[in-house]
Amino acid sequence: MDNFWKALTKFKPTPPKKHYLTFNKEKIEVTLEQYLEVTNAGIENFEYKDKKITRKKRIPAEQLQPTLHLAEVGYHFYNGDPFWVIGHNRKGFEWRIE
Repeated sequence: MDNFWKALTKFKPTPPKKHYLTFNKEKIEVTLEQYLEVTNAGIENFEYKDKKITRKKRIPAEQLQPTLHLAEVGYHFYNGDPFWVIGHNRKGFEWRIE
């Protein structure tokens, strides 16, 4: 029985497991809750900024709206009104989704 008590006094508990995530070749130690959240949703949906892990804003394809941009060939508008097109020629505007 003496050997049991000696072994018990020398026993070291196993250290808690550390969880790591890699953002842009940078390895970061995180809590288990953060690790599970990021790995379940996918690491591509998160970013590491200012020593914080934040979820990226994702806009669904249905919500992407076209905007006007200058182009080589595009539309010309009456008084800058995009609903009143007067022509389609060089150095005009075109609708782009970005």
